[in-house]
Amino acid sequence: MNVFPIGHYSGLRPGDEPVHVVRVGWHQHRLSEDAFGVWVLAHGMTQTGKGRWTTAEVAELAQQAGLGQPDNHLDELLALGALALVPDESAEAIDFARKHRMDVLFVGLGNTAERPDEHAVGVPGLGTAAVLDPDCYELWQWGSVAPTLWHSCEVRATVTAELGQTLEPVDALAEILGDLRFLVAHGCAYLDVVG
Repeated sequence: MNVFPIGHYSGLRPGDEPVHVVRVGWHQHRLSEDAFGVWVLAHGMTQTGKGRWTTAEVAELAQQAGLGQPDNHLDELLALGALALVPDESAEAIDFARKHRMDVLFVGLGNTAERPDEHAVGVPGLGTAAVLDPDCYELWQWGSVAPTLWHSCEVRATVTAELGQTLEPVDALAEILGDLRFLVAHGCAYLDVVG
């Protein structure tokens, strides 16, 4: 089962016990240092590419990093809605896609003559955060306009059909989730709840 972080990081609040704030929808959740570390690890590793990322991998890395009680923090984050588990099973994955949306971070830096089919995303003057393939770039470019991830799946299926290939939205969902994994792991996008 894939794990995805939900929410946008709002910063560190200093104090006797500093907390990290993650905004999910209209709610701001205050996370301890260890819980925040687990949330960050849920973004995945860039080496994973578009592959699966699981809670077992998050827990293992959390233990290696010295974060206390990673399983408890995973449960806490799931209860807050700051993490989502997305099964490979279609009905539950569709439900996830209908209840979540994507928003982008960074700006497009364009392509080059050497990489005409790849598009850089990052910060002008500071550098590239990631180089995206055409499908990933399409999701990055237009995904934040779609009200839900499911709408992005429907659009991808429609565009593919117009190109003479058959693709149902549920089939596009697996591709979208892979592209989303890549974007989230590279810090180019984040997920939030709808509404």
